[in-house]
Amino acid sequence: MTFSALLVDDSPDDRTLVARELRRQFPDARILEAGDPEALAQALDDGGFDIAVTDFRLRFTDGLTVLRELKRRFPPRPVIMFTGSGSEEVAVEAMKEGLDDYITKTPKHYPRIGFAVRACLDRVAQRRAIDEARSRETLARARLEIALQSAGMAAWQVDPRDGTVAASHELGRLLGRPGDAAPATLDEWLAAIHPDDLPDVVAARQAALQGGDDYRMQYRVPGADGVTRWIASSARVLRDAHGNPVTVIGTARDVTADIETRRNLERKTAQLEESDRKKNEFLSILAHELRNPLGAARYSIALLRQARANPSVLARATDVIDRQIGHMARMLDDLLDLSRITHNRIALERTPLDLRRVVELACENTQAAFAAKGHALHVALPDAPVTVVGDEVRLTQVFANVLHNAAKFTRDGGRVAVRVAGDGNEAVVEIEDNGIGIAPHRLDEVFEMFSQAETKAHGGTPGLGIGLAVVRSLVGLHGGTVRAFSAGQDQGTRVRVTLPLAAPAADAARTADTGDTAPVVAGAATPLRVLLADDNVDAAELLAAFLQAQGHAVDLAFDGLTAIERARATRPDVMVLDIGMPGATGYEVARWVRAQPWGTRVRLVAVTGWGHEHDGGQALDAGFDVRLVKPIVMDQLLAALGQAA
Repeated sequence: MTFSALLVDDSPDDRTLVARELRRQFPDARILEAGDPEALAQALDDGGFDIAVTDFRLRFTDGLTVLRELKRRFPPRPVIMFTGSGSEEVAVEAMKEGLDDYITKTPKHYPRIGFAVRACLDRVAQRRAIDEARSRETLARARLEIALQSAGMAAWQVDPRDGTVAASHELGRLLGRPGDAAPATLDEWLAAIHPDDLPDVVAARQAALQGGDDYRMQYRVPGADGVTRWIASSARVLRDAHGNPVTVIGTARDVTADIETRRNLERKTAQLEESDRKKNEFLSILAHELRNPLGAARYSIALLRQARANPSVLARATDVIDRQIGHMARMLDDLLDLSRITHNRIALERTPLDLRRVVELACENTQAAFAAKGHALHVALPDAPVTVVGDEVRLTQVFANVLHNAAKFTRDGGRVAVRVAGDGNEAVVEIEDNGIGIAPHRLDEVFEMFSQAETKAHGGTPGLGIGLAVVRSLVGLHGGTVRAFSAGQDQGTRVRVTLPLAAPAADAARTADTGDTAPVVAGAATPLRVLLADDNVDAAELLAAFLQAQGHAVDLAFDGLTAIERARATRPDVMVLDIGMPGATGYEVARWVRAQPWGTRVRLVAVTGWGHEHDGGQALDAGFDVRLVKPIVMDQLLAALGQAA
């Protein structure tokens, strides 16, 4: 042990004996001696000692005076009185003044000096350690409070024996209490929790007290300030040596903003997922609805290549292609309007229809699917018309979708039967196959959007799962019903569609006009000079050939700048202009024409692939007389040319 000791004694011999004893027990000790007033004053001024040993009776003063001065200047430093002239009264008085030890000066008590010094210095060290620990604790507590305050957290502890609560003032603020007053008891705290959350909080606390040690919970607190907050609490149960809970300590934090942020994120994620689902649904429906008419058109083209010289084949194939292009044009008008599809606002063009004809068209659209799998298709139609009021394209789509499903889920070489009949006030169409069937519990699910027959033991392509959903929606829009029947796996499927029959007057009107759209009549009343501009070379040349067959003189341009040059040179009667051309758009060409002295007499026809809602009146502003949407209906184009003539 290393220390410095101040010996205050006017006897040199006594100082020597004490110094020798201290050095014997503490070889590294440094001894300072004060035997007169000057030496004592100097030692006190220097203050270079850790402990003082003083006699009581001194020639220049007394031990009590020395003790008082030492404690005044150096309160923590221990002082030992080693005297042979003291008394019990002196000892008591000295102890009151802060003396640390009192030893009677006799030869046998000299060895006690070392023990007393050691004990005093040990107490000083212990007090210092305690003070330092308290200082560190105070600093740590301050840091913790600052950290909790910065994090918006409160620290608390509960005595499970009496339910008393000790908490930082932040807890009161978190609970929305006036003056940041924290609850004094557990019951008071629990009474502040939202009734819907209280049972879970109590259950979590009880479970932790009975077995677990740590627990977490979230609950709402309707504050006195009118604000309901979400509080997250984390706690730990501290136990005694016998495992009994003695204290529950924990923290509380306001997580209202976190929960709101998470909910907003979940809401936005759901919106994005819904948006993505609708986009995929739109693209799927687009592909699904275009595939059927494209298949019929491709089949007709193949037929034309095989029998070009056969007039009946030519007439039938061109009729199919013309009709399917019309169907696709109408479907594109509907499908490109995404809001109508996603909000189930599909507009129907209702006219009296013979359902027999609609079923024939559906069979025609699906002929390729049946031929690919070698299915036999049997169609039973009544002799009399079965008239309904509906949209021919959509009803054709309904039965084509059901037929496609029948072809897909029937093994190669299967049989599909179609029956059309009237039943009271309803028209009935049944499509039955001998395919893989449907599990009874899934008969209704197959009409859900994106539903797939996971339980069907088929080996074909699974498809997009929208065909029958589209069927149900469209049949419902026509005021009808659709149901599926099956006895189970490998027992085949029967789909029954019912539609309201039309009134007799509509039936008569329909049967009076059973012909198809009249073909375009060749030959024009007055030949015209036509400038046709379109960057699609194939489309431009085919349309030019058609107009030339009508007797018109046609000049071609494949971009906007060439169209301006040809118009300046030929000054045509009619200009048929595509809108989206390189060099100059159809709008720019039209404005240039109208700016020419001769341009006022030219009839301008705009041709575009965009619907009317995308034009925004630009065609009229640019000076066009007529606006046609691709694919062009030839009768409309000839009518526009006829007005020019």
